[in-house]
Amino acid sequence: MTMRERALCLLVLATTACATEKRELGVDIFSEDTLPTRFTVTLSGTLVMGLRSQNFYMRKDKSLVLTTPGSLVVQEGEGTAMIEALDEWRRVAVDPIGTPPDSTDLVAVVGRAIKVERVGKEKRVRLALEKP
Repeated sequence: MTMRERALCLLVLATTACATEKRELGVDIFSEDTLPTRFTVTLSGTLVMGLRSQNFYMRKDKSLVLTTPGSLVVQEGEGTAMIEALDEWRRVAVDPIGTPPDSTDLVAVVGRAIKVERVGKEKRVRLALEKP
């Protein structure tokens, strides 16, 4: 193996070793049906989350209203996030980020209020139905 080939192999190995993908930790939020659903998120504890949403706006009381589809991505800390649909006749479906489409029906939690909990520095979140 020539010096040039060795350098090329070393470069490929270094690139692949540094390119490990960091999997996001959090949940995806969808409407139970095809129409967008408005929802709010209330955080407690030291939990810090990034919000992604199709659309959002701020109410007069400075709280955010988001629209499905959306995602909550854990940045740091521990605690709970309460996801609540604003319309009492509409429900949201929540599942962990990265859930394969064929498994969504098995792991999604569907309801008007859903609690997302992270304990310690766990690499997963727990979902619990609060209001069906």
